[in-house]
Amino acid sequence: MDVIVDGYNVIFKVPELGDNTKKCDIEILRNRFLSVLEQYKEKRKHKLIVVFDGQGSGVSYKSNISGIDVVFPRPGLDADEEIKRMVNNSKRPREIMVVTSDRDIKRFVERCGSKVMEPLEFYRDVTEKIVRQTADGQGRKKIMRDEGEPMSKYTGPSKSEAQHWLKVFSNKTGKGSDD
Repeated sequence: MDVIVDGYNVIFKVPELGDNTKKCDIEILRNRFLSVLEQYKEKRKHKLIVVFDGQGSGVSYKSNISGIDVVFPRPGLDADEEIKRMVNNSKRPREIMVVTSDRDIKRFVERCGSKVMEPLEFYRDVTEKIVRQTADGQGRKKIMRDEGEPMSKYTGPSKSEAQHWLKVFSNKTGKGSDD
C-alpha cells in the first residue's frame, strides 16, 4: 500500500509535532516529522510519500530521504492539488491511503476509491510501531512514555541522524576523535 501524507496538515494537527511553532521555523518542524517517519519506514515497508506546500523554486521538487519520497509541488499547485493529482493519476487508487484532515482532499480521494486516515490516528500508529518494534526487538514489550516527551528519547536517533553525527565527530580517517 502507498501512503501519501499531507505533510503540513499532519504537522499542525499533531500537537507533539507542531506545538512549538512560535519557537521553531518550518524547516525544523518538517525535519522533526521526517525523522519520525524515517524510523517508521525502517519498520514498515509501505511506500511513503510526504507532500509539502511549495519550495518556491519555480519547478516541482522531489527527493528521497531514507526511502521516503518528499514532494514540493511546482508553483501554482499546492500540496492539496498535488495529492489529488497523484491519486487521480494512479492506476491503483484502491491501494493508496492518504493521511489528511482536509475535507476537500478526503472527499476527492474517497471518490477515487482510496482510503483516508486522520493525522492523529496515523501519528499514534507510527509512534506505536516505532516504540513496539524497538522495545525488545520482537515487539513484546511496550514502553509507556509521558505526554510531550519526544519519541527520540525512546527510539534513539534515526539512521541518517546517526550517520550525520558520526561524520561530525569523526576525523578524515573515519576514526573517532578519541581513538
